[in-house]
Amino acid sequence: MLEDFRADVRRYRSMPGYRGLLWWMLDQSFWVILCYRLLATARGTRLHAPLRVFEKLAEFVHKCYLPTTATIGPGLVIYHAFGIIVNGKTTIGANCTLYARVCIGNRWPGDGTPVIGNNVTIGTGACIFGPVVIPDNFVVKANAVITPSSLTTPPAGASS
Repeated sequence: MLEDFRADVRRYRSMPGYRGLLWWMLDQSFWVILCYRLLATARGTRLHAPLRVFEKLAEFVHKCYLPTTATIGPGLVIYHAFGIIVNGKTTIGANCTLYARVCIGNRWPGDGTPVIGNNVTIGTGACIFGPVVIPDNFVVKANAVITPSSLTTPPAGASS
């Protein structure tokens, strides 16, 4: 956990416009990532279930849901953490960037969840739903909606 958080900090420091760690610590994104990294260390232990109460508290305070059951690689950068929702079964690779109001999850209960590769940037308002794989070094543009191909399930009223 600590090494992943150090990678997050190193990535922030390497980005243009970085104004110092104190400035970043005043940003909500710092606290969202720190809460996720701290609480995720309990995953797989007897403490995980009781600590999920703090996960919900962090969601309430930060208006951003990064559940500790999601797998998120090191080097995460979040700009404007407000409104980000990530499904607990999602996998996000290393060095990914999330912008405000990103939604990553399933389309309905029991549906698969996205797997996000390394070095992926997900723009403001983008939604990624269902069992899709976003490849390494991909940019999901702002307000994009990505779902599995509709060819496998014809829309209602379509003839075969």
